[in-house]
Amino acid sequence: MGAWTFGRTAGGTAVLVAVALATWAAMSASAQPRPEPSPSEPGMLPPLPTARVRITPAELPAVTNDEDAYPKLILPGEEPEPDPDVEQAQFTRPGRPTPGPSPTPGGSPAPRPVADPPSPVVRIQVRVPSDSSPGDDLKYIITVQNTSQADAHQVTVRNPIPEGVEKVVKADPQYDNPQQKEKQLVWSFGTLRPGDRKTIELVMTPKPGVKEVKNLAYVRFEHGEQVTTRINQPTVKVAKTAPKQTVHGETFTVRVVVENTGRVPAQKVRVIEDVERSAEFEAITAGASRTRPEGNQWHWEVGTLMPGERKVIEYRVTPQLAAEARTLTNVQYDKGELKTAEARTDVLKPGLGVKLTGSTGLVGASETARYEITVRNTGTLPSTNVRVTGTIPADCKPTMKTEGGQVTRDSIVWTIPRLEPGAAQSFRFGLKAGTSGQRTVAASATDARKVQSADELRVVFQGVAALVWETDLEPAERAVGQQGTFTIVVKNNGGAEARNVGVEVDLPDEVGLKRATPEARQTGGKLVFGPATISPRGEATYTVIYEARRAAHARFRARMTADVLTKGPLETEKVVSITGGSK
Repeated sequence: MGAWTFGRTAGGTAVLVAVALATWAAMSASAQPRPEPSPSEPGMLPPLPTARVRITPAELPAVTNDEDAYPKLILPGEEPEPDPDVEQAQFTRPGRPTPGPSPTPGGSPAPRPVADPPSPVVRIQVRVPSDSSPGDDLKYIITVQNTSQADAHQVTVRNPIPEGVEKVVKADPQYDNPQQKEKQLVWSFGTLRPGDRKTIELVMTPKPGVKEVKNLAYVRFEHGEQVTTRINQPTVKVAKTAPKQTVHGETFTVRVVVENTGRVPAQKVRVIEDVERSAEFEAITAGASRTRPEGNQWHWEVGTLMPGERKVIEYRVTPQLAAEARTLTNVQYDKGELKTAEARTDVLKPGLGVKLTGSTGLVGASETARYEITVRNTGTLPSTNVRVTGTIPADCKPTMKTEGGQVTRDSIVWTIPRLEPGAAQSFRFGLKAGTSGQRTVAASATDARKVQSADELRVVFQGVAALVWETDLEPAERAVGQQGTFTIVVKNNGGAEARNVGVEVDLPDEVGLKRATPEARQTGGKLVFGPATISPRGEATYTVIYEARRAAHARFRARMTADVLTKGPLETEKVVSITGGSK
Protein backbone atom coordinates (compact mmCIF):
# COMPACT_ATOMS: atom_id res chain seq x y z
CA MET A 1 0.00 0.00 0.00
CA GLY A 2 1.08 3.58 -0.45
CA ALA A 3 0.55 6.80 1.49
CA TRP A 4 1.16 10.49 0.94
CA THR A 5 2.16 12.81 3.74
CA PHE A 6 2.08 16.49 3.05
CA GLY A 7 3.40 19.71 4.58
CA ARG A 8 2.18 23.24 4.01
CA THR A 9 4.09 26.53 4.47
CA ALA A 10 2.91 30.16 4.48
CA GLY A 11 5.02 33.35 4.00
CA GLY A 12 4.48 36.74 5.69
CA THR A 13 2.76 35.74 8.92
CA ALA A 14 3.42 32.11 9.92
CA VAL A 15 4.54 28.73 8.71
CA LEU A 16 1.77 26.14 8.65
CA VAL A 17 2.92 22.56 8.49
CA ALA A 18 0.70 19.47 8.67
CA VAL A 19 1.38 15.79 8.38
CA ALA A 20 -1.03 13.28 6.82
CA LEU A 21 -0.32 9.60 7.45
CA ALA A 22 -1.62 6.42 5.77
CA THR A 23 -3.00 5.15 9.01
CA TRP A 24 -6.06 7.28 9.64
CA ALA A 25 -6.11 6.52 13.37
CA ALA A 26 -2.79 8.28 13.80
CA MET A 27 -4.28 11.53 12.50
CA SER A 28 -7.90 11.17 13.63
CA ALA A 29 -9.14 13.99 15.74
CA SER A 30 -10.33 11.50 18.35
CA ALA A 31 -6.92 9.78 18.61
CA GLN A 32 -4.12 10.89 20.85
CA PRO A 33 -1.53 13.02 18.97
CA ARG A 34 1.78 11.30 18.26
CA PRO A 35 4.39 12.59 20.71
CA GLU A 36 7.12 14.74 19.15
CA PRO A 37 10.66 13.38 19.29
CA SER A 38 12.81 14.86 21.96
CA PRO A 39 15.48 17.29 20.59
CA SER A 40 18.01 15.30 22.60
CA GLU A 41 17.30 12.08 20.65
CA PRO A 42 19.95 11.63 17.98
CA GLY A 43 18.84 11.30 14.36
CA MET A 44 15.30 12.56 14.99
CA LEU A 45 13.61 15.60 13.55
CA PRO A 46 13.32 18.69 15.76
CA PRO A 47 9.83 19.75 16.83
CA LEU A 48 7.85 22.15 14.68
CA PRO A 49 8.07 25.79 15.79
CA THR A 50 4.51 26.45 14.76
CA ALA A 51 1.16 24.99 15.64
CA ARG A 52 -0.12 21.92 13.80
CA VAL A 53 -3.44 22.36 12.03
CA ARG A 54 -5.78 20.11 10.14
CA ILE A 55 -6.09 20.86 6.45
CA THR A 56 -9.32 20.26 4.62
CA PRO A 57 -9.47 19.26 0.95
CA ALA A 58 -10.64 22.76 0.01
CA GLU A 59 -7.36 24.23 1.20
CA LEU A 60 -5.18 21.95 -0.91
CA PRO A 61 -3.83 23.34 -4.21
CA ALA A 62 -5.16 21.72 -7.30
CA VAL A 63 -2.84 19.38 -9.12
CA THR A 64 -3.70 19.20 -12.78
CA ASN A 65 -0.73 17.23 -14.07
CA ASP A 66 -0.20 13.47 -13.71
CA GLU A 67 -3.04 13.07 -11.25
CA ASP A 68 -3.46 9.43 -12.19
CA ALA A 69 0.13 8.72 -11.25
CA TYR A 70 -0.58 9.36 -7.59
CA PRO A 71 -3.33 7.90 -5.41
CA LYS A 72 -6.03 9.94 -3.79
CA LEU A 73 -4.99 11.53 -0.51
CA ILE A 74 -6.74 9.89 2.47
CA LEU A 75 -7.47 12.51 5.09
CA PRO A 76 -8.24 11.83 8.76
CA GLY A 77 -11.79 10.60 9.26
CA GLU A 78 -12.12 9.30 5.70
CA GLU A 79 -12.35 5.60 4.75
CA PRO A 80 -10.53 4.31 1.65
CA GLU A 81 -12.74 3.16 -1.16
CA PRO A 82 -12.59 -0.65 -1.61
CA ASP A 83 -11.20 -1.91 -4.87
CA PRO A 84 -13.84 -4.15 -6.48
CA ASP A 85 -11.14 -6.15 -8.26
CA VAL A 86 -9.25 -7.09 -5.09
CA GLU A 87 -10.41 -9.77 -2.66
CA GLN A 88 -9.46 -9.17 0.95
CA ALA A 89 -6.78 -11.61 2.10
CA GLN A 90 -7.19 -13.96 5.06
CA PHE A 91 -3.92 -13.58 6.92
CA THR A 92 -3.42 -16.94 8.56
CA ARG A 93 -0.61 -19.40 8.84
CA PRO A 94 0.42 -20.95 5.51
CA GLY A 95 -1.18 -24.24 4.71
CA ARG A 96 -3.88 -24.01 7.40
CA PRO A 97 -7.58 -23.75 6.67
CA THR A 98 -9.29 -20.44 7.17
CA PRO A 99 -11.07 -19.94 10.50
CA GLY A 100 -14.34 -21.77 10.60
CA PRO A 101 -16.33 -24.17 12.76
CA SER A 102 -14.41 -26.19 15.27
CA PRO A 103 -13.57 -29.67 14.00
CA THR A 104 -15.17 -32.76 15.40
CA PRO A 105 -13.74 -34.20 18.61
CA GLY A 106 -10.42 -35.84 17.95
CA GLY A 107 -9.70 -33.60 14.94
CA SER A 108 -7.10 -30.91 14.52
CA PRO A 109 -7.47 -27.69 16.55
CA ALA A 110 -8.74 -24.52 14.92
CA PRO A 111 -5.92 -22.49 13.27
CA ARG A 112 -4.54 -19.57 15.22
CA PRO A 113 -4.38 -16.15 13.52
CA VAL A 114 -0.94 -14.80 12.71
CA ALA A 115 -0.02 -11.29 13.82
CA ASP A 116 0.62 -8.86 10.96
CA PRO A 117 4.08 -7.27 10.72
CA PRO A 118 4.37 -3.67 11.98
CA SER A 119 3.32 -0.90 9.60
CA PRO A 120 5.83 1.81 8.66
CA VAL A 121 5.25 5.51 9.46
CA VAL A 122 7.08 8.13 7.37
CA ARG A 123 6.99 11.72 8.55
CA ILE A 124 7.61 14.82 6.45
CA GLN A 125 8.53 18.28 7.78
CA VAL A 126 8.98 21.52 5.79
CA ARG A 127 10.90 24.50 7.18
CA VAL A 128 10.99 28.02 5.63
CA PRO A 129 11.17 31.56 7.05
CA SER A 130 7.75 32.84 7.93
CA ASP A 131 8.56 36.25 6.39
CA SER A 132 10.72 37.28 3.44
CA SER A 133 11.61 40.53 1.66
CA PRO A 134 10.41 41.14 -1.92
CA GLY A 135 12.88 39.81 -4.48
CA ASP A 136 14.55 37.36 -2.01
CA ASP A 137 14.64 33.68 -2.76
CA LEU A 138 12.74 31.28 -0.49
CA LYS A 139 14.84 28.44 0.96
CA TYR A 140 12.87 25.32 1.98
CA ILE A 141 14.30 22.51 4.07
CA ILE A 142 12.22 19.38 3.53
CA THR A 143 12.96 16.44 5.84
CA VAL A 144 11.43 12.94 5.63
CA GLN A 145 12.09 10.33 8.29
CA ASN A 146 10.94 6.76 9.01
CA THR A 147 9.81 7.02 12.62
CA SER A 148 8.55 3.42 12.85
CA GLN A 149 10.12 0.02 13.37
CA ALA A 150 9.33 -1.22 9.85
CA ASP A 151 10.92 -0.60 6.49
CA ALA A 152 9.22 1.92 4.21
CA HIS A 153 9.66 1.10 0.53
CA GLN A 154 9.55 3.26 -2.60
CA VAL A 155 9.70 6.48 -0.59
CA THR A 156 8.94 9.43 -2.89
CA VAL A 157 8.72 13.16 -2.11
CA ARG A 158 6.60 15.32 -4.40
CA ASN A 159 6.54 19.11 -4.28
CA PRO A 160 4.16 20.79 -6.78
CA ILE A 161 5.41 24.24 -7.90
CA PRO A 162 3.25 26.85 -6.15
CA GLU A 163 1.43 29.43 -8.34
CA GLY A 164 3.40 32.32 -6.77
CA VAL A 165 6.81 30.88 -7.72
CA GLU A 166 8.61 32.16 -10.80
CA LYS A 167 11.39 29.57 -10.95
CA VAL A 168 13.31 26.90 -9.09
CA VAL A 169 16.75 28.17 -8.26
CA LYS A 170 18.25 25.12 -6.51
CA ALA A 171 17.35 21.60 -5.48
CA ASP A 172 19.73 19.44 -3.44
CA PRO A 173 19.62 16.59 -4.07
CA GLN A 174 18.55 16.93 -7.67
CA TYR A 175 14.97 15.96 -8.39
CA ASP A 176 14.11 13.07 -10.69
CA ASN A 177 11.98 14.79 -13.36
CA PRO A 178 13.79 17.77 -14.87
CA GLN A 179 11.38 17.77 -17.83
CA GLN A 180 8.48 18.58 -15.49
CA LYS A 181 10.24 21.04 -13.18
CA GLU A 182 7.79 23.77 -14.15
CA LYS A 183 4.93 21.74 -12.69
CA GLN A 184 6.26 19.69 -9.80
CA LEU A 185 9.42 18.24 -8.41
CA VAL A 186 9.80 14.57 -7.45
CA TRP A 187 12.55 12.85 -5.43
CA SER A 188 12.80 9.06 -5.11
CA PHE A 189 14.67 7.67 -2.08
CA GLY A 190 13.93 3.96 -2.36
CA THR A 191 13.75 2.21 1.01
CA LEU A 192 13.99 4.00 4.32
CA ARG A 193 15.04 1.75 7.17
CA PRO A 194 13.67 2.36 10.66
CA GLY A 195 15.08 5.72 11.86
CA ASP A 196 16.51 6.70 8.45
CA ARG A 197 15.85 10.23 7.13
CA LYS A 198 16.45 12.27 4.01
CA THR A 199 16.80 16.08 3.73
CA ILE A 200 16.03 18.20 0.67
CA GLU A 201 17.18 21.79 0.26
CA LEU A 202 14.88 23.60 -2.20
CA VAL A 203 15.34 27.24 -3.24
CA MET A 204 12.64 28.97 -5.32
CA THR A 205 12.17 32.61 -6.51
CA PRO A 206 8.74 34.18 -5.93
CA LYS A 207 7.04 36.10 -8.75
CA PRO A 208 7.16 39.91 -8.48
CA GLY A 209 4.25 41.36 -6.59
CA VAL A 210 3.31 38.11 -4.85
CA LYS A 211 2.17 38.69 -1.29
CA GLU A 212 2.14 35.10 -0.10
CA VAL A 213 3.51 31.77 -1.26
CA LYS A 214 1.89 28.59 -0.15
CA ASN A 215 4.00 25.47 -0.72
CA LEU A 216 2.75 21.93 -0.15
CA ALA A 217 5.13 18.93 -0.07
CA TYR A 218 4.01 15.29 -0.11
CA VAL A 219 5.70 12.07 0.88
CA ARG A 220 4.63 8.70 -0.48
CA PHE A 221 5.80 5.20 0.43
CA GLU A 222 4.78 1.58 -0.02
CA HIS A 223 4.10 -1.10 2.56
CA GLY A 224 2.67 -4.50 1.82
CA GLU A 225 2.27 -8.02 3.06
CA GLN A 226 2.87 -11.18 1.10
CA VAL A 227 1.03 -14.36 1.85
CA THR A 228 1.55 -17.76 0.21
CA THR A 229 -1.12 -20.33 -0.40
CA ARG A 230 0.11 -23.76 -1.40
CA ILE A 231 -2.23 -25.60 -3.71
CA ASN A 232 -2.39 -29.11 -2.25
CA GLN A 233 -4.40 -32.12 -3.15
CA PRO A 234 -6.28 -33.69 -0.23
CA THR A 235 -4.24 -36.53 1.24
CA VAL A 236 -5.90 -39.33 3.18
CA LYS A 237 -4.04 -42.18 4.84
CA VAL A 238 -5.74 -45.42 5.84
CA ALA A 239 -4.37 -47.90 8.38
CA LYS A 240 -5.97 -51.21 9.25
CA THR A 241 -5.39 -53.64 12.10
CA ALA A 242 -6.75 -57.15 12.62
CA PRO A 243 -5.38 -60.17 14.49
CA LYS A 244 -2.95 -62.34 12.57
CA GLN A 245 -4.69 -65.46 13.82
CA THR A 246 -8.03 -66.36 15.30
CA VAL A 247 -9.99 -69.50 16.15
CA HIS A 248 -12.80 -70.88 14.06
CA GLY A 249 -16.14 -69.67 15.38
CA GLU A 250 -14.62 -66.99 17.63
CA THR A 251 -15.24 -63.26 17.00
CA PHE A 252 -12.41 -60.83 16.33
CA THR A 253 -12.32 -57.04 15.87
CA VAL A 254 -11.11 -55.11 12.81
CA ARG A 255 -10.02 -51.47 13.31
CA VAL A 256 -9.72 -49.00 10.43
CA VAL A 257 -8.16 -45.56 10.96
CA VAL A 258 -8.72 -42.92 8.25
CA GLU A 259 -6.61 -39.80 8.73
CA ASN A 260 -6.25 -36.58 6.76
CA THR A 261 -2.48 -36.13 6.59
CA GLY A 262 -2.68 -33.24 4.12
CA ARG A 263 -3.08 -29.48 4.52
CA VAL A 264 -6.55 -29.08 3.05
CA PRO A 265 -9.87 -30.62 4.05
CA ALA A 266 -10.81 -33.97 2.48
CA GLN A 267 -14.47 -33.91 1.55
CA LYS A 268 -17.07 -36.60 0.93
CA VAL A 269 -14.95 -39.28 2.57
CA ARG A 270 -16.49 -42.73 2.21
CA VAL A 271 -15.17 -45.96 3.73
CA ILE A 272 -16.14 -49.25 2.08
CA GLU A 273 -15.44 -52.64 3.69
CA ASP A 274 -15.55 -55.97 1.85
CA VAL A 275 -15.87 -58.99 4.16
CA GLU A 276 -15.82 -62.70 3.32
CA ARG A 277 -19.31 -63.79 2.31
CA SER A 278 -19.38 -66.69 4.77
CA ALA A 279 -18.35 -64.56 7.77
CA GLU A 280 -20.76 -62.88 10.16
CA PHE A 281 -20.45 -59.06 10.34
CA GLU A 282 -21.33 -56.81 13.29
CA ALA A 283 -20.72 -53.04 13.19
CA ILE A 284 -19.27 -51.37 16.29
CA THR A 285 -19.02 -47.87 14.81
CA ALA A 286 -22.46 -46.46 14.10
CA GLY A 287 -23.51 -45.53 10.59
CA ALA A 288 -22.72 -48.76 8.72
CA SER A 289 -24.95 -49.56 5.75
CA ARG A 290 -25.02 -52.62 3.55
CA THR A 291 -24.04 -51.78 -0.01
CA ARG A 292 -25.77 -54.73 -1.64
CA PRO A 293 -28.39 -56.94 0.02
CA GLU A 294 -26.89 -60.14 -1.39
CA GLY A 295 -23.27 -59.28 -0.58
CA ASN A 296 -21.19 -58.73 2.52
CA GLN A 297 -20.03 -55.20 1.64
CA TRP A 298 -20.58 -52.31 4.06
CA HIS A 299 -19.88 -48.58 3.96
CA TRP A 300 -19.69 -45.56 6.24
CA GLU A 301 -20.22 -41.96 5.10
CA VAL A 302 -17.53 -40.05 6.99
CA GLY A 303 -18.06 -36.66 5.36
CA THR A 304 -15.34 -34.04 5.72
CA LEU A 305 -12.01 -34.65 7.45
CA MET A 306 -10.09 -31.54 8.44
CA PRO A 307 -6.28 -31.55 8.24
CA GLY A 308 -4.92 -33.74 11.02
CA GLU A 309 -8.37 -35.16 11.83
CA ARG A 310 -8.89 -38.90 11.96
CA LYS A 311 -11.85 -41.23 12.00
CA VAL A 312 -11.77 -44.66 13.63
CA ILE A 313 -14.12 -47.37 12.35
CA GLU A 314 -14.44 -50.73 14.11
CA TYR A 315 -16.46 -53.85 13.42
CA ARG A 316 -16.54 -57.52 14.47
CA VAL A 317 -16.11 -60.56 12.25
CA THR A 318 -17.01 -64.14 13.13
CA PRO A 319 -15.47 -66.55 10.60
CA GLN A 320 -17.48 -69.62 9.72
CA LEU A 321 -14.79 -71.41 7.69
CA ALA A 322 -11.42 -72.68 8.87
CA ALA A 323 -9.55 -70.73 6.20
CA GLU A 324 -7.99 -67.31 5.70
CA ALA A 325 -10.39 -64.46 6.54
CA ARG A 326 -9.69 -61.48 4.26
CA THR A 327 -11.14 -57.98 4.63
CA LEU A 328 -10.53 -55.18 2.11
CA THR A 329 -10.91 -51.45 2.81
CA ASN A 330 -11.49 -48.81 0.10
CA VAL A 331 -11.51 -45.10 1.00
CA GLN A 332 -12.99 -42.65 -1.51
CA TYR A 333 -12.97 -38.85 -1.30
CA ASP A 334 -13.25 -35.82 -3.58
CA LYS A 335 -10.16 -34.69 -5.53
CA GLY A 336 -8.06 -37.54 -4.19
CA GLU A 337 -6.82 -40.96 -5.10
CA LEU A 338 -8.55 -44.14 -3.97
CA LYS A 339 -6.88 -45.54 -0.86
CA THR A 340 -6.95 -49.24 -0.02
CA ALA A 341 -5.91 -51.42 2.88
CA GLU A 342 -6.13 -55.16 3.40
CA ALA A 343 -6.08 -57.43 6.43
CA ARG A 344 -5.67 -61.19 6.41
CA THR A 345 -6.43 -63.35 9.43
CA ASP A 346 -5.64 -67.05 9.58
CA VAL A 347 -8.60 -68.91 11.02
CA LEU A 348 -7.25 -71.82 13.05
CA LYS A 349 -9.38 -74.80 13.92
CA PRO A 350 -8.86 -76.80 17.12
CA GLY A 351 -9.16 -80.55 16.89
CA LEU A 352 -8.42 -83.71 18.88
CA GLY A 353 -8.53 -87.34 17.84
CA VAL A 354 -8.55 -90.31 20.22
CA LYS A 355 -7.89 -93.92 19.23
CA LEU A 356 -8.23 -96.77 21.74
CA THR A 357 -6.65 -100.11 20.87
CA GLY A 358 -6.27 -103.26 22.95
CA SER A 359 -8.03 -106.37 24.20
CA THR A 360 -11.42 -107.27 22.79
CA GLY A 361 -13.44 -110.45 22.80
CA LEU A 362 -12.78 -112.89 25.64
CA VAL A 363 -10.14 -112.36 28.31
CA GLY A 364 -9.46 -115.48 30.26
CA ALA A 365 -9.49 -115.85 33.99
CA SER A 366 -6.47 -114.30 35.66
CA GLU A 367 -5.45 -112.63 32.40
CA THR A 368 -4.84 -108.85 32.00
CA ALA A 369 -6.59 -106.81 29.35
CA ARG A 370 -4.07 -104.35 27.87
CA TYR A 371 -4.98 -101.06 26.20
CA GLU A 372 -3.27 -98.08 24.46
CA ILE A 373 -4.74 -94.57 24.09
CA THR A 374 -3.35 -92.45 21.23
CA VAL A 375 -4.23 -88.71 21.32
CA ARG A 376 -3.54 -86.65 18.19
CA ASN A 377 -4.00 -82.92 17.49
CA THR A 378 -6.03 -83.02 14.27
CA GLY A 379 -6.53 -79.24 14.06
CA THR A 380 -4.37 -76.24 13.09
CA LEU A 381 -4.32 -74.71 16.55
CA PRO A 382 -2.12 -75.91 19.43
CA SER A 383 -4.08 -77.68 22.15
CA THR A 384 -3.22 -76.90 25.77
CA ASN A 385 -3.97 -78.64 29.06
CA VAL A 386 -5.17 -81.78 27.33
CA ARG A 387 -6.77 -84.16 29.84
CA VAL A 388 -6.58 -87.80 28.71
CA THR A 389 -8.79 -90.31 30.53
CA GLY A 390 -9.02 -94.11 30.43
CA THR A 391 -11.96 -95.59 32.28
CA ILE A 392 -11.81 -98.44 34.83
CA PRO A 393 -15.03 -100.47 34.45
CA ALA A 394 -16.89 -101.76 37.45
CA ASP A 395 -15.27 -104.69 39.26
CA CYS A 396 -11.98 -104.07 37.43
CA LYS A 397 -8.62 -103.04 38.78
CA PRO A 398 -5.64 -101.46 36.97
CA THR A 399 -2.60 -103.67 36.83
CA MET A 400 -0.23 -101.28 35.04
CA LYS A 401 -0.17 -97.74 33.57
CA THR A 402 2.12 -95.30 31.72
CA GLU A 403 4.07 -93.03 34.03
CA GLY A 404 2.25 -89.86 35.02
CA GLY A 405 -1.22 -91.35 35.19
CA GLN A 406 -3.32 -90.52 38.23
CA VAL A 407 -5.63 -93.32 39.36
CA THR A 408 -9.06 -92.29 40.60
CA ARG A 409 -12.03 -94.37 41.66
CA ASP A 410 -13.12 -95.18 38.12
CA SER A 411 -10.43 -93.85 35.75
CA ILE A 412 -6.77 -93.17 35.03
CA VAL A 413 -5.96 -89.55 34.02
CA TRP A 414 -2.92 -88.12 32.20
CA THR A 415 -2.29 -84.42 31.34
CA ILE A 416 -0.55 -83.05 28.24
CA PRO A 417 0.48 -79.39 28.80
CA ARG A 418 0.68 -78.56 25.06
CA LEU A 419 0.06 -80.58 21.93
CA GLU A 420 1.11 -78.98 18.65
CA PRO A 421 -0.91 -79.43 15.45
CA GLY A 422 -0.22 -82.90 14.00
CA ALA A 423 1.55 -84.14 17.13
CA ALA A 424 0.43 -87.25 19.03
CA GLN A 425 1.07 -88.99 22.36
CA SER A 426 0.24 -92.49 23.57
CA PHE A 427 -0.62 -93.91 27.00
CA ARG A 428 -0.93 -97.56 28.08
CA PHE A 429 -2.75 -99.31 30.92
CA GLY A 430 -3.93 -102.80 31.91
CA LEU A 431 -7.07 -104.11 33.62
CA LYS A 432 -8.17 -107.24 35.44
CA ALA A 433 -11.75 -108.11 36.24
CA GLY A 434 -12.86 -109.68 39.45
CA THR A 435 -16.00 -111.12 37.89
CA SER A 436 -17.01 -112.50 34.58
CA GLY A 437 -18.96 -110.50 32.08
CA GLN A 438 -18.79 -107.90 29.34
CA ARG A 439 -17.16 -104.56 30.09
CA THR A 440 -16.85 -101.32 28.13
CA VAL A 441 -13.47 -99.62 28.27
CA ALA A 442 -13.54 -95.97 27.14
CA ALA A 443 -10.88 -93.36 26.40
CA SER A 444 -11.40 -89.58 26.01
CA ALA A 445 -9.44 -86.33 25.65
CA THR A 446 -10.49 -82.75 26.45
CA ASP A 447 -8.40 -79.57 26.06
CA ALA A 448 -8.62 -76.08 27.53
CA ARG A 449 -11.06 -74.98 24.81
CA LYS A 450 -13.41 -77.86 25.73
CA VAL A 451 -12.66 -79.66 22.48
CA GLN A 452 -13.41 -83.36 23.05
CA SER A 453 -12.88 -86.70 21.41
CA ALA A 454 -13.51 -90.26 22.63
CA ASP A 455 -13.31 -93.92 21.67
CA GLU A 456 -14.30 -97.20 23.34
CA LEU A 457 -13.92 -100.97 23.16
CA ARG A 458 -15.96 -103.89 24.55
CA VAL A 459 -14.38 -106.87 26.22
CA VAL A 460 -15.63 -110.02 27.96
CA PHE A 461 -13.79 -111.03 31.11
CA GLN A 462 -13.88 -114.66 32.24
CA GLY A 463 -13.75 -114.64 36.04
CA VAL A 464 -12.41 -117.31 38.51
CA ALA A 465 -14.42 -118.80 41.31
CA ALA A 466 -12.81 -118.61 44.74
CA LEU A 467 -14.46 -120.82 47.37
CA VAL A 468 -14.04 -120.49 51.12
CA TRP A 469 -16.10 -122.16 53.85
CA GLU A 470 -16.81 -121.84 57.55
CA THR A 471 -18.14 -124.55 59.95
CA ASP A 472 -19.68 -124.04 63.34
CA LEU A 473 -20.93 -126.53 65.97
CA GLU A 474 -23.20 -125.01 68.63
CA PRO A 475 -23.22 -125.45 71.47
CA ALA A 476 -19.91 -127.15 72.09
CA GLU A 477 -21.39 -129.29 74.93
CA ARG A 478 -24.70 -131.22 74.98
CA ALA A 479 -26.42 -133.69 77.33
CA VAL A 480 -27.95 -136.87 76.16
CA GLY A 481 -31.37 -136.11 74.69
CA GLN A 482 -30.57 -132.51 73.80
CA GLN A 483 -30.37 -131.12 70.23
CA GLY A 484 -27.51 -129.22 68.61
CA THR A 485 -26.73 -127.57 65.25
CA PHE A 486 -23.86 -128.11 62.85
CA THR A 487 -23.65 -125.25 60.27
CA ILE A 488 -21.54 -125.02 57.08
CA VAL A 489 -21.30 -121.71 55.07
CA VAL A 490 -19.68 -121.83 51.60
CA LYS A 491 -18.74 -118.49 49.98
CA ASN A 492 -17.68 -117.78 46.39
CA ASN A 493 -15.38 -114.74 46.55
CA GLY A 494 -14.35 -115.11 42.92
CA GLY A 495 -15.63 -113.55 39.73
CA ALA A 496 -17.06 -116.68 38.20
CA GLU A 497 -19.66 -119.23 39.18
CA ALA A 498 -18.53 -122.08 41.36
CA ARG A 499 -19.97 -125.16 39.68
CA ASN A 500 -20.69 -128.62 41.08
CA VAL A 501 -20.23 -127.57 44.65
CA GLY A 502 -20.92 -130.56 46.91
CA VAL A 503 -20.84 -130.87 50.72
CA GLU A 504 -20.69 -134.16 52.62
CA VAL A 505 -21.13 -134.52 56.40
CA ASP A 506 -20.20 -137.67 58.34
CA LEU A 507 -22.46 -137.98 61.43
CA PRO A 508 -20.89 -139.54 64.54
CA ASP A 509 -22.52 -142.67 66.03
CA GLU A 510 -23.31 -140.83 69.28
CA VAL A 511 -25.94 -138.59 67.58
CA GLY A 512 -29.07 -139.03 65.58
CA LEU A 513 -30.24 -136.86 62.63
CA LYS A 514 -33.30 -134.81 63.25
CA ARG A 515 -33.31 -132.79 59.94
CA ALA A 516 -31.02 -131.21 57.28
CA THR A 517 -31.35 -127.96 55.31
CA PRO A 518 -31.33 -127.89 52.34
CA GLU A 519 -32.59 -131.38 51.78
CA ALA A 520 -29.76 -133.86 51.71
CA ARG A 521 -29.37 -137.48 50.75
CA GLN A 522 -28.52 -139.82 53.66
CA THR A 523 -26.53 -142.91 53.11
CA GLY A 524 -25.85 -144.68 56.38
CA GLY A 525 -24.24 -142.11 58.63
CA LYS A 526 -23.39 -139.70 55.74
CA LEU A 527 -25.31 -136.69 54.51
CA VAL A 528 -24.69 -135.47 50.93
CA PHE A 529 -25.67 -131.92 49.84
CA GLY A 530 -25.60 -130.88 46.14
CA PRO A 531 -24.08 -130.59 43.74
CA ALA A 532 -24.93 -126.89 43.50
CA THR A 533 -23.76 -123.73 41.66
CA ILE A 534 -22.75 -120.67 43.67
CA SER A 535 -22.72 -117.37 41.83
CA PRO A 536 -19.85 -114.86 42.09
CA ARG A 537 -19.88 -113.13 45.43
CA GLY A 538 -22.57 -115.56 46.46
CA GLU A 539 -22.78 -118.07 49.29
CA ALA A 540 -24.63 -121.25 50.36
CA THR A 541 -25.52 -122.38 53.91
CA TYR A 542 -25.96 -126.01 54.99
CA THR A 543 -27.50 -126.88 58.39
CA VAL A 544 -27.67 -130.22 60.26
CA ILE A 545 -29.82 -130.50 63.39
CA TYR A 546 -28.96 -133.54 65.54
CA GLU A 547 -29.91 -135.15 68.90
CA ALA A 548 -27.32 -136.39 71.44
CA ARG A 549 -27.88 -140.10 72.26
CA ARG A 550 -24.99 -141.21 74.46
CA ALA A 551 -22.17 -139.61 76.35
CA ALA A 552 -18.96 -139.27 74.40
CA HIS A 553 -16.79 -136.86 72.44
CA ALA A 554 -18.67 -136.92 69.12
CA ARG A 555 -16.74 -135.85 65.99
CA PHE A 556 -18.53 -134.27 62.95
CA ARG A 557 -16.49 -134.50 59.71
CA ALA A 558 -17.23 -132.30 56.62
CA ARG A 559 -15.85 -132.38 53.07
CA MET A 560 -16.41 -129.94 50.16
CA THR A 561 -15.89 -130.68 46.47
CA ALA A 562 -16.20 -128.39 43.40
CA ASP A 563 -14.91 -127.99 39.87
CA VAL A 564 -12.75 -125.10 40.95
CA LEU A 565 -11.10 -127.23 43.61
CA THR A 566 -8.74 -128.81 41.21
CA LYS A 567 -6.30 -129.80 43.95
CA GLY A 568 -8.82 -131.92 45.80
CA PRO A 569 -11.67 -131.49 48.28
CA LEU A 570 -11.55 -129.38 51.40
CA GLU A 571 -12.05 -131.22 54.71
CA THR A 572 -12.62 -130.23 58.37
CA GLU A 573 -14.07 -131.66 61.62
CA LYS A 574 -15.79 -130.35 64.74
CA VAL A 575 -16.15 -132.05 68.18
CA VAL A 576 -19.06 -131.81 70.59
CA SER A 577 -18.94 -133.09 74.20
CA ILE A 578 -22.00 -135.18 75.18
CA THR A 579 -22.61 -135.78 78.87
CA GLY A 580 -24.49 -138.68 80.50
CA GLY A 581 -27.84 -137.11 81.34
CA SER A 582 -30.13 -134.25 80.50
CA LYS A 583 -29.42 -130.95 82.10
